[in-house]
Amino acid sequence: MIDEAAVRAALARRPPPEDAPALAQEDIAEIVIEGDWVCVVLTTAEPTKSLVERVYAQLTCELPSAEIEVRAGMLVHRGGLGWRAGRHVVAVLGGKGGVGKSTMAVNLALTLAAMGHAVGVADADLNAPDLPHLLGIHPERPPKGLGWRLATSKVLPLSQRPRPHERLGVEVMSAGFLVPEGYAPVVNTRMLVSSLLRYFIFDIVWNANVLLIDAPPGTGEELQVIARELPLSGALFVTTPQDLAQMDAERTLALLTEHDVPVIGFVQNMAELTCPHCGREIDMFAESGRLAEAGLPVIGRVPFDIELSRAADGGRPLVLGDPTGPIAYEFARIGAAVHRWLAVAEQGH
Repeated sequence: MIDEAAVRAALARRPPPEDAPALAQEDIAEIVIEGDWVCVVLTTAEPTKSLVERVYAQLTCELPSAEIEVRAGMLVHRGGLGWRAGRHVVAVLGGKGGVGKSTMAVNLALTLAAMGHAVGVADADLNAPDLPHLLGIHPERPPKGLGWRLATSKVLPLSQRPRPHERLGVEVMSAGFLVPEGYAPVVNTRMLVSSLLRYFIFDIVWNANVLLIDAPPGTGEELQVIARELPLSGALFVTTPQDLAQMDAERTLALLTEHDVPVIGFVQNMAELTCPHCGREIDMFAESGRLAEAGLPVIGRVPFDIELSRAADGGRPLVLGDPTGPIAYEFARIGAAVHRWLAVAEQGH
């Protein structure tokens, strides 16, 4: 049985390396325990990633049967690459709007689920939350505020935290569940953006071992929070082949590089169109080499297909509507590449 006294005693011991200071009791703001789950909140004025990782390692060593979570300021560490050992958070980014990123995220989530992963998808486009519509969920009640527990330092035990919605075998979280279609969300301050996105990742009880974040275009507040505050294992770009789209993606790539976020590669959406009359492939855009020259590999080329957008509008993703078709096959290739990349990332940690 783990109690607060045992946790405090474990934290009071001098951790390796020998010159690392032991935590003082005043460094501990809160300890929350539920069964074998333990969350420790530190009061450190300027927390660092190395500090929360060191405290996590110390508690894991001293309390090997416990599931540990360490929080300090904006930092949360649960082991592995941050979210928990064997679990990954992957941002799906576009740079430019209108490249089909949300549609890609939903179809990739379903593809990874078909491959045996427990998958979740979180909607980080807070002012244009499309995931519910893309998955055929249409909330009708009018907005009465977000109604979620935000901007508070109190940590709830797991049994009191909400669970995500589930649709088509994928877990889903989105502001669109509380701000239905036809209403305008207003998420316009850095604090609210940070609180809401951190809530989605850290204060929802996900069963997923791969969580995809559907990110908005540009490099605004949402992207800043995603790159700076969330435990990303990696990021995946979705762009059209044209130079303008890849130029905007380059801006987002610069932000990720600044925050040491590794990039899996990029998917070219609307890569070509097959003429319905003669069967010849038509290049719809002049292809840019910007991302390839920056060292990003192409892990998939999804052709333009009107059925992909019709399926999205109907809330029935195409990989389910036509599971043996060419689009589903291409997503299988993309899913396999993401799976391999995450396996290597886990081994290298």
